[in-house]
Amino acid sequence: MKKYVSVIALFVFTVLAIPTSAQAAPATNTITLFEPTHRQLDGKFIDDDLASLLAPVGKLGVLVFAPPRGNRVWNIDAALVEEVVAMSHGYELVGGETGTGAKVAQDFLAQLLLATSTDTIYSLPYGNPSGYWIHRLSPHDENYFLTAGHSRLTNLLGRPVTAMTKYPSYKYFKLSPDLIATYKDAGATLQIVARYLSSSELDNLRLHSAALLTPQIENSRRDYLEINLTAQSFALMHSVSVVPGRFTITASQQKLPITVINNFNSPAQIHLRVSSLNSRVRIGKLPLITLAAKSKTQILVPVEVLTSGSSALAIDALTPAGKLLGESVLFPLNLSVISPIATWITTTAALVLFGGAIIQSIRRFRRRAK
Repeated sequence: MKKYVSVIALFVFTVLAIPTSAQAAPATNTITLFEPTHRQLDGKFIDDDLASLLAPVGKLGVLVFAPPRGNRVWNIDAALVEEVVAMSHGYELVGGETGTGAKVAQDFLAQLLLATSTDTIYSLPYGNPSGYWIHRLSPHDENYFLTAGHSRLTNLLGRPVTAMTKYPSYKYFKLSPDLIATYKDAGATLQIVARYLSSSELDNLRLHSAALLTPQIENSRRDYLEINLTAQSFALMHSVSVVPGRFTITASQQKLPITVINNFNSPAQIHLRVSSLNSRVRIGKLPLITLAAKSKTQILVPVEVLTSGSSALAIDALTPAGKLLGESVLFPLNLSVISPIATWITTTAALVLFGGAIIQSIRRFRRRAK
């Protein structure tokens, strides 16, 4: 009997002696703070739905105002935090109405800092785009969205965070051929105009364009952003533009004043490519032109008219690398001049007639003298 009691006692002692941590490690709760954008690519708010989501009982608010107890790891999108910061300063919607979420955004940010103060934070790739589509459409930007999300979130929270080394989702989902073309065209546009943008402007345009590639975004919102991206790309390509006009030229050599607009926030160096639609007009050479930021500049284009009639100039604004900005502009010309050739013929004929008259006068004088 004593033998059985000893065995039971040894078993109980062994169980009690096992450390609590070895019995059951506390669970780690992973909290993801992400929401597809509620702004246009230029930063204007499309709607005021985010205000409801940030409230203490909203989908995002409940995560920071009532987070789960115990060990927590946060996956946070810097794009969302930037959007909340923009709301906290007061904002207007695209339609002109005043946003209602400024105070809600301020409270959310304060609580976010408090709730995460002792927790581990990972930065999502900026805007949380699909790893699959980033790899397909702009593979050279794969690391860019990861590092941008990390650096921006670190600055926003004012504390160290850990960068993710890969995208959370690489699952395929369907995008329309038009949207794919729009995204690629926007990337090509940015390459052309990058020299005229500040680094912050260029970064914002690159990063916000990826909002179209977020898996969680509704199709209607994706379609809206596709239209917005098309409009933005068009505006960028036409930020340097030639003002249309027409001229009547009354001299064989003249300098035509052409007005060029630069809507970029930085100076822009351009070439003007000027060509005549027929052989009535010759174009002089033009140097590289520097346009001041946000300016209208008159460029004098030297022309030589060879004969009267009608013609037109086609004028293009080009980058120093020869890429077209905007579209060609036609300048109709009314040429009301006597060409140098006609002037030479007329002058020569007049001299011949004058010489003939002198000879006749000399002959008459000799006849009379005899």
